[in-house]
Amino acid sequence: MDETDETRETGLLKSVRRISMGGTFTSWGALEQALQQEVADATREVIDNSMEDLHLNVDRFYGAAGGRYMRTGTLRSSPECSFMGGGAVSSGEIRLNTGYTYVPSGRDTKTIYNFAESGGLLGNGGFWSDTMSAVPRHIQTAFGSRFY
Repeated sequence: MDETDETRETGLLKSVRRISMGGTFTSWGALEQALQQEVADATREVIDNSMEDLHLNVDRFYGAAGGRYMRTGTLRSSPECSFMGGGAVSSGEIRLNTGYTYVPSGRDTKTIYNFAESGGLLGNGGFWSDTMSAVPRHIQTAFGSRFY
């Protein structure tokens, strides 16, 4: 990727050449901005890949035979994520929405999800721990491909 950014600094026109972080930067500001963008892009990639894993792992939970158990599907629709990028800090989070009301059992959703995760419900547990165990690999891949 070859792009030229032009910036005005104290009335002088500077040309900043950037080639996939391997180029030449003529100002600290341009370097800082490029690094922040790379960190934001890598963070977003980690979140996207982790969300994909979470959806696949939750789908695997539902892959167990249902028997006579009537599923509500609440867990399937609960994966969520957030991302805040740009500037000095980029961060993100994946989570299961536990704000649902889980009426059939009389217990809160977080308790039900913990039962499901541990294999205490009819379904294939381990969906959260399997997702979390893959996060370091996603971090290594996303950041390692940019900063080596």
